[in-house]
Amino acid sequence: MLSLRHTQDALQEIGCDEAGRGCFWGPIMAGAVLWPPFDAWTEEHKAVAPQIKDSKKISPKKRETLADAIQRLALKAGVGVVSNAEIDARGITWANQEAFRRALKALDLPSDHLKDVRLLLDGELTIPDWNGEQHTIVEGDNTYLCIGAASILAKVTHDRWIQAYCDGQTLCAEQYGLRTSKGYGTAVHRLGLQTHGAHELHRRTFIRKYVPENQSLPKPNVAIEGYRKPTGEKCLIRLKK
Repeated sequence: MLSLRHTQDALQEIGCDEAGRGCFWGPIMAGAVLWPPFDAWTEEHKAVAPQIKDSKKISPKKRETLADAIQRLALKAGVGVVSNAEIDARGITWANQEAFRRALKALDLPSDHLKDVRLLLDGELTIPDWNGEQHTIVEGDNTYLCIGAASILAKVTHDRWIQAYCDGQTLCAEQYGLRTSKGYGTAVHRLGLQTHGAHELHRRTFIRKYVPENQSLPKPNVAIEGYRKPTGEKCLIRLKK
């Protein structure tokens, strides 16, 4: 089973992870999960917890079941969504951080409670305007249970969103192979771009190699704070056109 705690103290620990960062199409989503302490677990918690890990290492059918269980068993669980248009306007790094922020906001924690919370973030991106303690953990979704739970919640919510869109927009789904690609740049998806051009939900900064110039956008020239190097040094990255 994944680790239950980062630090043994009185702070509550919230895990965050994203899904859809590398997609050509649709939003990026992030999950945030506050899992109960071990002494508050029911028999269902004890049955579900050992199954939680990096969502990429779980079959789609099992992910669906676990996501529903996580929603039911977590003390708090939320999802943040950032649209393709926002990604194009402000860049994927900002969008990743903003998805974290929106997922945390969805938890609806009292503002005076934030000092008693520790964030565990999968990857290397911090949240610059978070006033409490936070830690970035590479492969955190396969290290800490709360991050693993967040990864499952984000992945299932992202994929369900795409499937629901495909159910209502079958032509779009077929043109870009969205049911199987889930928005990622598969060979079928790339061929769809070359054949049909860009759709309104494509990230036009991501698809410049596959569509005419008038259907693409340059990467935004923006400064992003909160990237943490493996050494632990906090730094600034600047995206160039």
